[in-house]
Amino acid sequence: MRDDVPVVKQMLADRIDDLCRQLLPDGKRKGRLWTASNPVTRDHDHTPALTVALDRDIGAWKDYRSGDKGDILDLVTYCNRTDFKGAMAWARDWLGLRSMSSAERDALQQRADVRRAEQAKKTEKAQAFKAEWVRRIWDSASPDRALPAAMHAAAYLFGRDCPLDLVRHLDPETFRFHASLEWWPGAEWRRDENGRNRKMKDGPLLPAMVAAFRAPTGQLTAVHCTFLDPQRPAKAAVDKPKLMLGSVSAGMIRISSGAANTAPETDSAPGPVIVCEGIETGLSLAIAVPEARVWAAGSLGNMGNCPVDLACVGAVILARDADWASPQAMKQFDDVHARICAMGKPVTVMEPLAGGDFNDVIKGDDDGESDEERGAEG
Repeated sequence: MRDDVPVVKQMLADRIDDLCRQLLPDGKRKGRLWTASNPVTRDHDHTPALTVALDRDIGAWKDYRSGDKGDILDLVTYCNRTDFKGAMAWARDWLGLRSMSSAERDALQQRADVRRAEQAKKTEKAQAFKAEWVRRIWDSASPDRALPAAMHAAAYLFGRDCPLDLVRHLDPETFRFHASLEWWPGAEWRRDENGRNRKMKDGPLLPAMVAAFRAPTGQLTAVHCTFLDPQRPAKAAVDKPKLMLGSVSAGMIRISSGAANTAPETDSAPGPVIVCEGIETGLSLAIAVPEARVWAAGSLGNMGNCPVDLACVGAVILARDADWASPQAMKQFDDVHARICAMGKPVTVMEPLAGGDFNDVIKGDDDGESDEERGAEG
């Protein structure tokens, strides 16, 4: 059969809700995402971590636990445990393409071309909106550590044994504090008669610590928000108290600047860089190893996007959490390790001897709580 891949992808996208119900029947719609357990890893005893985009980049999916991801046709391939050829055969049958005439398929091709162009415009608009949202959050937060919001965050971090004050070379452009940031998953939305989402009610306003993801050039690409309980120095009592927003894969959270104490994009002297998953792990490592730069990726998978090709990176130390013991996490870390090694810099792996991560070592406990379990999403 002729190359009908674009038509198949567009037709699958046009029926994305039906497709999700077919492939991920235990899932449900949450805003613009279909959220479900992973039918391949069978992680039904965990919080669902596989999400599929229902608008904008329709069909783009990622499992935040296993790290598996792809486009709409990859979703068919993955869920049916087949290859590209098998996925195309399944999709043609499911869509009824095999019974269509040549003229009907030509008409479908034309409609698919139009819809792809429309979707590209929507995606571009959505990306611009999200970038502006990230900027609004960052600009509305304050770097002033004498303000009540910052002092509240300081009390939280003190309880985690990783206060900012103990980081000798804390990056001055990374942390800000917000007195009342909207926890946006708590907002209520409804679709109007035109199918557009309308915000009916804001999410709760909570104090938050905001950390910047920055590109290798220093540009703000995303934010990581730790929402706190208004009354006590603890995470907020919400489903996901740690959230990420923006182009996370384009940046890193620069925790400390190492012995050079300069921005990575302006430093040409090579030195060690420690790359870890979470902010609190990163703070603990920055306190313990002040001579190294420390960057947090926000997620295990994003560690592989670390810009180790920068001149300031002489060697890379990957901080591996001890609780990455599942086959999925082990594979994901192996993929990260391979990607970093491919950049040609010396690479070392360090792992805590106790607890789940290096913050647990500092605290002397073993809660083993990953960013995923704390509620961060990317």
